[in-house]
Amino acid sequence: MGKLRATLVLVALGLAGAVFWWTWERGDGQGLSAPATPPAAGPTHLLPDEANTVEIAAKYGPGVVLVQSYVPGQALPRNIPPQFAPFFAPFLQPPQVGTGSGFFVDPQGYILTNYHVVQGAERIEIQLQGNPKPLPAKLVGSVPALDLALLKADVKPPAVLPLGDSDRVLVGQKAIAIGNPFGLEFTVTTGVVSAIRQNPGAVDPLVPKLIQTDAPINPGNSGGPLLDSQGQVIGVNTAILSPTGQIGAPQYSGIGFAIPTNLVKEWLPAMRAGQQVSEAEILAKRPRIGVEVLPLSALPPSLKAQYSLPEQGLLVQRVTPGLPAQKAGLRGASRFVSLQDPITGQTAQVGLDGDVLLKANGNPLAQPVDLQNLLANLKPGQAVALKVWRQGRTFEVRVTPTGGGR
Repeated sequence: MGKLRATLVLVALGLAGAVFWWTWERGDGQGLSAPATPPAAGPTHLLPDEANTVEIAAKYGPGVVLVQSYVPGQALPRNIPPQFAPFFAPFLQPPQVGTGSGFFVDPQGYILTNYHVVQGAERIEIQLQGNPKPLPAKLVGSVPALDLALLKADVKPPAVLPLGDSDRVLVGQKAIAIGNPFGLEFTVTTGVVSAIRQNPGAVDPLVPKLIQTDAPINPGNSGGPLLDSQGQVIGVNTAILSPTGQIGAPQYSGIGFAIPTNLVKEWLPAMRAGQQVSEAEILAKRPRIGVEVLPLSALPPSLKAQYSLPEQGLLVQRVTPGLPAQKAGLRGASRFVSLQDPITGQTAQVGLDGDVLLKANGNPLAQPVDLQNLLANLKPGQAVALKVWRQGRTFEVRVTPTGGGR
């Protein structure tokens, strides 16, 4: 319902994320045709770190594939007379061929990749290391909100990559990326784990945490593995920060992000079963307190001043009966006004007298994703301390979310 409605985030099952306007580039690219050959065993004079990289690349590199997706072009509307077709053709989306990466996760030929690598594809092909012949693959299952997809190819994997424990990843440890940047097949790069941070908007807000690495990744690396020095996959490479600030002109900047493998393992059985998991299903498994909130930044300054609302926080619209927020005494709105989106002209009802959530465990709350990420990282049974504003006074309340946790 336009910009205003997009900020009304229903969290009856949990807190859904808000849209972040960042300049992030996905790792899609255009493929090149010449396949690379498998790396050979290194000479004995290599330093220990070099020998480790060579060993991991030789052992697990063959299990990484190049993924090509073929997206059909936009068809001419049927009601357009043939003589007018040339005038409409330049405005139609042409067919597209995109490239990305993927890797085998079991001996049955299942391949993990990013959803955006194969999104909208009518045909998917993979290419094995050292073999230029493309092989057909099919989309088995996906979790679009987490940018994950599972493919299946009728082939015996030359190597299967083991999924590690991303909760044990340490900042500063070695990171190895294998993929197909700019279609340069089966490229190996190394670096370190630069940070493990809350999702800064690089991917969908339903991904609570990301592994940041300086291992060079570029368009085409999407869906490829990020490995540790033992050859365990610790993350799925998915996004990079573009220093140019221009969409469509990404460059390596030393800041790349990978989806942690423990999040992958949580949804791998559902994808293997052929499911396309919805946002609602994801939220149902997350810790939730049962509120619907609106970021105060979405309201006009004049309206906030008129109702003496704080400058920043999450304005509670509704509280779900029987869930922890209601049991803790949080209140939703009872007085609503109709606001019009200045762009679309559409209207939405906004409650103005509900509680305002200012902080969670001492962290300021500006967008719903701030609280969502904090809840997602809580241990089962762990409470969150909320600083609440109500009609000009502030107080703190402790709420123990229901569901979720690992």
